[in-house]
Formats: sequence, C-alpha cells, structure tokens
Amino acid sequence: MEITLNQQAINLAALFFVRGGVSMESGLHDGEIQALHVLKQAKAVVPVQINASDAMCAFCGLYRGPIFRNDDCLMVQCPDCGPFRLDPASQRSWQLDDEWLIRRLRGALDIAPHSAVSPIVDGVWDIGRYKKRPVVLARRIDLVERHGLRIFHGPEPRNQSWVITPRPLGHMTQDPLEGTATWWQLEDRFALHGMALRLLGDDPDALVDSNGKVIPAAVHGPFSDDFAWVHLDGWPHGPIRLTDAQARLFASLWAYRHQLQSAEFLMRQAGLASEKPMDVFKLKTSNRGDPKYEGPLHAYEKLVIRQRRHGLYRLKL
Repeated sequence: MEITLNQQAINLAALFFVRGGVSMESGLHDGEIQALHVLKQAKAVVPVQINASDAMCAFCGLYRGPIFRNDDCLMVQCPDCGPFRLDPASQRSWQLDDEWLIRRLRGALDIAPHSAVSPIVDGVWDIGRYKKRPVVLARRIDLVERHGLRIFHGPEPRNQSWVITPRPLGHMTQDPLEGTATWWQLEDRFALHGMALRLLGDDPDALVDSNGKVIPAAVHGPFSDDFAWVHLDGWPHGPIRLTDAQARLFASLWAYRHQLQSAEFLMRQAGLASEKPMDVFKLKTSNRGDPKYEGPLHAYEKLVIRQRRHGLYRLKL
C-alpha cells in the first residue's frame, strides 16, 4: 500500500525515538527529509547544536577537516581530498522531543491530563491509564524484556499493560510480551494528523488506509460490502481502493456474475456513460507505476473475463 507523507513522518519519529539521541540531517534520504519537514511543522523535533569548527569529508568519509570561509561560502579542508564546499545539511542535526511524543500519545488515548507521567527505568515511562490499564512507553522492546520484573511486578504492579514501542529493528517471530501485556508498535497503531497523534482502532489485526480509517473486509468474494475495496492475493500493496465509477462497475458485474453480459448492459446498470468497462480503468501516463492507480487496473485484469469479439464480460469467480 502507498506510504503517505504522514506515515513516513511517524516512521521517522519512531526511528529518532529508538536512537534517543542526535540524528544528522545529512544522513537522511530524500523521503526522510520530507518527513522531517512534517515533524518540524508538528514541533516534534528540536535542533541540536553540533561542533561548528570542523566537518566530516563528504567524499572519503574518513576524515574531519576544519571549516573555513572563502570569498563567498564556507569550505571544509579534508587532509586527504582537499577543500570542498560545505553542505549546510551536514551541520544540521535533530532530536525527537520525548515530551512531545508522551503528550501526543496521552492525547490520542484520552488520558486524564492531571495524571502523572512516571519514569520507570531509563528509556521506559508509565504515561497513564487507558481503559483502566497502565500504558508503558519504551524506546525498544528489548528494554521492556530486560526490565520486565520491575515494570510489571515492581512496587507498582502493571499487569496487563498496554506497551508502546517502535517496531523492532530485527525480525521477531513472536510477541515477547504475550500473556503479560498487549504490545502496540508505534508506527502501526498511531497516525500523525496535523499536530496530533491518533489511535488507529483497538483491533490489532485491522487494516487501515492512509487516513487512518479501517478498511472493510471482503464480503462479496474479494470485494468489500460497498465494492469500494478489493482484496487480492499476490498484490503486494494491500487492499485496492476503487473509484466510485470502478466500484459501481464491479457491483454490476457481481450482480450478473453467473453469465456473460454485454458492455452496454453492464455500463447502463452501473449508471456510467462510458462505452466499455475498460474506460473507467484507463491510466494516464503520469500515473503509470503508482500502485494507487495501477491497483484497480490489476484487479480488472485479474477478475474480469472478456470476450472482446462479442463485447461480453463477466467476473472470473
């Protein structure tokens, strides 16, 4: 499924939170730079002052050289590569504001503002109660595993907590907290909307779209109840969102799925003015390669049997 800019921003915030320290802007790729701009607008990150007297060589990456000014710009003198123009991004660094994240998570969970936030160990906090259960925020899941005795069975027991951490960097085959707490991975369960975070529902298996809305399950074969979504095995980008015209056409095909129908009949039943079903799936050149637009065309080619010579169509179900 297509990753939106806000999703990239929450992913970057989670990465900064895992690191817990300073992240250099020059180490971010183009998508992360755009996501960083969103985090700056949300006031989720703060700039961090770094050494302004020297910089790492942008060519060899082995040596730091002194920064000096020539007639029109700042330069760096690498002892091996020689002088080169300083990239301002190489001197900018950022850090996630942990207090911002805690405030926004408390807001998303509607935690009472008068309740206290309690540090448990370094990198782990008790941020309040949600549905009468403690909420534990941690930089990494291994910190929760390492300090589990103190977190769950210490002076203030926190049995059946909600535990929020970023996704683990390594692959995990099972939930390490199963039976002890409910583990929520930050990037999957919360979405960034403007200056706030939003909880994406209480069903951990629910699929959500780019706006944080739950994607309806397949009801009519691979189609959702309103035919707005198609669930197809083998399509790597998740459920496929259809336009209103595409959904109405598939609804028409589904209603008369047991026999071949003419294009004219199907389009009339769908309330569409186009001559052929393919007309509502055509791609503009600028949209080629974009899963948002390629997905409906893939669904049409996968699910519709066409007898072009006779102008007849039906679903392949």
